[in-house]
Amino acid sequence: MKHIKITDKQLRNLINEVIGYTSSYESEAEHQLKQFVEVVKGPITKLVKDKSLHTDNVVTQRIYQLITEGGELHALTQELIDLLESLPDKPSHSGRIGFRIKSERKD
Repeated sequence: MKHIKITDKQLRNLINEVIGYTSSYESEAEHQLKQFVEVVKGPITKLVKDKSLHTDNVVTQRIYQLITEGGELHALTQELIDLLESLPDKPSHSGRIGFRIKSERKD
């Protein structure tokens, strides 16, 4: 049997993952959210533009059920929006790095 070499940190992370413990999901959530936005923004936008909703009533009805207000996808998307809105804003960068900017100069 071949041995796999891993670091102590990798081993701790693996053990924590196996037992279901993680200290944070920030990076994973951000990555997945970005992928979701790309799918909505890219392929879905293109498909809506290129495909005809008037040819298959069954498919069109299911799409309607998903996206109508109170529909499955609409409700989940609204939940995602509500969760994102509940988060604090990212800190704004004031442009200060420890020195005075010319426009702030006091005479």
